[in-house]
Amino acid sequence: MTKERARHYAKALARGMGITFYVVRSRGGRFLAVQIPSDDCEILARITPPRSVHDSSQSRHEQARSAA
Repeated sequence: MTKERARHYAKALARGMGITFYVVRSRGGRFLAVQIPSDDCEILARITPPRSVHDSSQSRHEQARSAA
């Protein structure tokens, strides 16, 4: 899995499950989206869930506006 794909999965899981996910590089070099990173991996990003549905929709609106 690529780093970008792992980040995408982590964002979707954090939003859908309402819990924090991490994007990590395993000792073997693989990129993963995990709930609890192991001690021997490198944490690349911490993805937290939106505080509410309103925050999530507002964030998407801001992203769309900045992309235009």
